[in-house]
Amino acid sequence: MAKDAQGLVVTASAESAAALDRAVSAYFAWKGDPIGELQGAVDQDPGFSLGSSAIATLFLLSGFRGDNPKVTAALAAAGQAIAGATSREARHLAAAKAWAAGEIVDATHIWESILIDYPTDALALRFAHDSYFCLGQSLSIRDSIARVLPAWDRQGENYGYVLGQYAFGLEEAGELRRAERVGNAAIDRNAGDAWAIHAVAHVLETESRQTEGIAFLKASRPAWSQAHALAIHNGWHLALYLIEEGRFEEVLADYDRYIAPRLAEDFLLDLVDASALLWRMELAGVDVGGRWAPLATQWLTHVDDHTLLFNDLHIALAVSRAGDHEAIDRLRDSLDEYARDGRGDNHDVTVGVGRRLIDGMLAFADDAYSRAVELILPVRYRVISIGGSHAQRDLVTQTLIAAAERSGQINLARALLAERLAVRPTEFTRLHYARVGGTASAQTPPSDIR
Repeated sequence: MAKDAQGLVVTASAESAAALDRAVSAYFAWKGDPIGELQGAVDQDPGFSLGSSAIATLFLLSGFRGDNPKVTAALAAAGQAIAGATSREARHLAAAKAWAAGEIVDATHIWESILIDYPTDALALRFAHDSYFCLGQSLSIRDSIARVLPAWDRQGENYGYVLGQYAFGLEEAGELRRAERVGNAAIDRNAGDAWAIHAVAHVLETESRQTEGIAFLKASRPAWSQAHALAIHNGWHLALYLIEEGRFEEVLADYDRYIAPRLAEDFLLDLVDASALLWRMELAGVDVGGRWAPLATQWLTHVDDHTLLFNDLHIALAVSRAGDHEAIDRLRDSLDEYARDGRGDNHDVTVGVGRRLIDGMLAFADDAYSRAVELILPVRYRVISIGGSHAQRDLVTQTLIAAAERSGQINLARALLAERLAVRPTEFTRLHYARVGGTASAQTPPSDIR
């Protein structure tokens, strides 16, 4: 019976097991075409149920709806071949079905059950990792890797990638020193590990080490730019540093060179990054010109998907700033229908927190700043449930600060900026704090209270 690179039995031909290994390596590296690798194997080996389950999950994690024909076809193919599969492979199909039904948390529980029995199951590990990111479960991002890391062969091809995932989990859990060490260890193993580079970039951003971050990402760009599925996102991290340093022309130049030409490729992470970048630039007082319109047009092809509230929030940013009132109404109507008829974990997040955030952002874009504060402020500590990273969700805090200032709620703006200065003591924030009446000479809090 065939086995994968981790020594796990695969109900498939030897050629299909080899294709699985190639797909895993591509997936971990954010390169190549893991779905294409798996589909080619399934076409030749219809009994390769795990391949079809993995295809369905990869589509779902890419933002496809559970009723998308590509997802349903993959699930059907996996089901037709499941009779001869192992219990582990059957659980992979169950997890994919759970996600397709909107039960993302249940899917993570199934993958974790696989990892308890098979700690080197590469697909279960990465599927859980990506799912926790979508759910905003920072501690689970860390702990899921920690539970299995001792079982992985340190000399194995993908061990460095697992370290990179662990580094990101450590950073999201607030263990910045360990995150930086583990991330750099992963990069030492593989200089092209874009996710490990990404983890270190998070550390540098969280600690407001902008100058160092710019140097780090520019020096490593030849490596991370080869990881096509993460290249725009790591470039987005570079933009965060540049915005804090007021280097706006560089940011727009990179947007026009790297991001704008890829919008039509319809990769959702790229669309998220484009929306967040342009919004942050406008918060900083930069005129981004006509860049919103093509982005909004691309986003509107997903206005009825509602796979993740995180995506819907970024749709709202784009259509509101593009000034497309018809699109705004379409988004609101679609969200109303989803609230009424939807189901699953994302539906619960949308109803509980997300719709309020979206309406707050739409109010902000419409210059209704007091209304934006009224909507966002009460739920700001529940924003983690929409998923994404701390750095991505920081957009909400930045918008709340701007709304408070622009609505004349200076005491609130000053308080929020004092809070921000305590954890992100950049010159940009210090000057903003002074502008709203804070102490112009405000210093970084002493180490004993940080």
